[in-house]
Amino acid sequence: MSWSQLSAEHFLRAADRLARSILAERDAIEQHRSLPPNLAHEMREAGFFSLWLPKRFGGPELSVADLVRVVEAVSRADGSAGWCAAIATSYSRLAGYLAEPSTHEIFRDGASVLAGTLVPTGRAEVAPGGYRVTGRWSFGSGIGHSDWVLGVCRVFSGDTPQAAADGSPELRLVIFPKAETEVLDTWHVSGLRGTGSHDFRVKDIFVPEARTMVWATPVPTTPGRLYALPVMTVFSTSVAGVPLGVARAAIDALMELAESKASVGSTQVLRDKPAIQAEIGRAEAILRSARAFLFEAIQALWDAGADATLRDRALVRLALANVGTSAAQVADMMYRAGGSASLYEGCRLARCWRDAHAAAQHLGLSVANYETAGRVMLGMDPGTTRF
Repeated sequence: MSWSQLSAEHFLRAADRLARSILAERDAIEQHRSLPPNLAHEMREAGFFSLWLPKRFGGPELSVADLVRVVEAVSRADGSAGWCAAIATSYSRLAGYLAEPSTHEIFRDGASVLAGTLVPTGRAEVAPGGYRVTGRWSFGSGIGHSDWVLGVCRVFSGDTPQAAADGSPELRLVIFPKAETEVLDTWHVSGLRGTGSHDFRVKDIFVPEARTMVWATPVPTTPGRLYALPVMTVFSTSVAGVPLGVARAAIDALMELAESKASVGSTQVLRDKPAIQAEIGRAEAILRSARAFLFEAIQALWDAGADATLRDRALVRLALANVGTSAAQVADMMYRAGGSASLYEGCRLARCWRDAHAAAQHLGLSVANYETAGRVMLGMDPGTTRF
């Protein structure tokens, strides 16, 4: 299958159509803690798991800003569906760094879905032609509907840990078939329940060298701005559309509720109360401000391309933290404004509140980015290699 000739506008329209399927499955998404097979299949066939796949392998290769817009649109229907699209798409970008035979093997011209995590909790021991890999990783979002799985490992030669050129531990991203992976049922959580982000592990499996890459500074094998940009900064942007879409859904939900709900002891519906009107206005300003800053920072990074400076990256990280914080704030405001109705799981505000706070816990959106960005603004190093 190929989406290489399709524009961002096509996927935005497709997201509107997909919303009907998502809304029909929202209870199942929550109850089963994963995307229903029919919904996952529909999203796969429509290309929502491959939005950063290179055009030469059949992908649409969307810009960073366009990817955020599409994920935002999906997340407005359901945060878990948006999250699964964002994570799988972020891993489709890895096709831009692998050698071509391995790319065809893994991505099968766009038909495959990758799951996994970038936290380096695995071990890769050097072996002839590749690595013997053992490890357990957390947060395998979408692993239930994936074909391949990835993890980041520390590299060892025998019992000796290997070091990178700068003296830091040598890290390698490895990709292995889902069939070789044991998935552990660990995803019992409050928010983003439907992402199926279970733990997973492998024990002493062989991974060929061609299905691995240096992390976090791989050399692109595919031309194009998307693959020349700083790897870790761009990975973090992939999930930014989720809190934006969830916060927008929270405002939508309160506005719908406000048309008919009256407070106890009052015949006046919420929409007629000045306090609710003001809260809607403040929420709109907070969300639009965070969104505008994010797109400003992303566009500057995109325009700079391979010449992006530490300041360019820092502003993106700052905007990401601001999106996470602002979306959670908006969800809080709408949840409180909904009164006792917000307590019920059948009220959409309850899920928006949980999902917004869950998304804000992600490293790419967390408040830790304020410090990282502040260090760069003060002329210091970022204080982390994941930059």
